[in-house]
Amino acid sequence: MTSATKHSIAVDGVTVQFGGVTALSDVSIAFGAGRGIDALIGPNGAGKTTLFNVFTGVVQPTRGRIFAHGEDVSGMRQDQIFRRGVSRTFQGVRLFGHLTARQNVTLAARSATGSEDRAAGRYSAPWWESAASRDRARAAMDRVGLASAVQDRLPSQLSLWDSRMVEIARAISSQPGVLMLDEPAAGLNTVEKTRLRDLLLKLSSALDCHIVVVEHDMELVMSVAEHVWVLNFGKLLAHGTPAQVQADPLVLEAYLGSPEEEAA
Repeated sequence: MTSATKHSIAVDGVTVQFGGVTALSDVSIAFGAGRGIDALIGPNGAGKTTLFNVFTGVVQPTRGRIFAHGEDVSGMRQDQIFRRGVSRTFQGVRLFGHLTARQNVTLAARSATGSEDRAAGRYSAPWWESAASRDRARAAMDRVGLASAVQDRLPSQLSLWDSRMVEIARAISSQPGVLMLDEPAAGLNTVEKTRLRDLLLKLSSALDCHIVVVEHDMELVMSVAEHVWVLNFGKLLAHGTPAQVQADPLVLEAYLGSPEEEAA
């Protein structure tokens, strides 16, 4: 594969097996460095979230290597990879239910500094409420447009849109080099998806990081991504610009469908 030092994050020959099931098979992908947006698409069960989990240390591959900013991070824990500038969101919203939106983001901003004082049960202790972490959290929430009135609410009091914005704010508060968003449009309505598209384009131009999106909404993907990677049955099927991927007969057959099928 191309030298990993030229990319923000990459996997080389990654295979993941769960018992007798092969979720990923010899996958090599390198997402670009610096500003920009890549998308990872494919049918349900194609291995997209598994690959995200490999990138972020949630899942250790059976074989293969992972690189972040040119460093081999294979075998590292989630927190170690996070502190190397790789941040993510999840398919389902995962906020600390006993913390407000503001506190969720502030904790992430503090955690990115690598403080050793992160023992279980200390989440409400003063150590993470430093001025620096509060400033970074405030900047992140402002960047995603999270209203001040919402910031002091608990997750159970938030709309789905606001919950997603808290997750994205939490992810960017660590000032990552790579921002990985796992199905950020899931459950959003048409108006909210348009707002999300505009936000992703704004973040791409404003932040010094590369954004990688796993998403099923093809209209959103094709309107924001500069490069698209396609997985199918745990293997890399195709990659290229949105136009190239949309015209690829293998992708049309496996996932997107032909114009004739859509019109039927």
